[in-house]
Amino acid sequence: MDITLEELILVTLSFYEPMTFSQIIIDFDAEKLKQFPEFDREQLQSILNTLENKKILKKVKIDKESGWIKVLPKKSFFKKYSYKI
Repeated sequence: MDITLEELILVTLSFYEPMTFSQIIIDFDAEKLKQFPEFDREQLQSILNTLENKKILKKVKIDKESGWIKVLPKKSFFKKYSYKI
């Protein structure tokens, strides 16, 4: 099963606890990461910035360091309060 770098990053990040750059790198699935031998720090930063611009991630400060956390998708008012009949 092929996975994109963006998907790999999203699988690694959490909704509950922000992660620093080094924590993200440490938590990567080693087997899936082997699919991207040319992957480097600049690519990771670029993808994090893209996901942040898409509002999928939120950048936060963790002890003077940047960190990222996944953002729960917002539901519209009608989807929140609609009931299935």
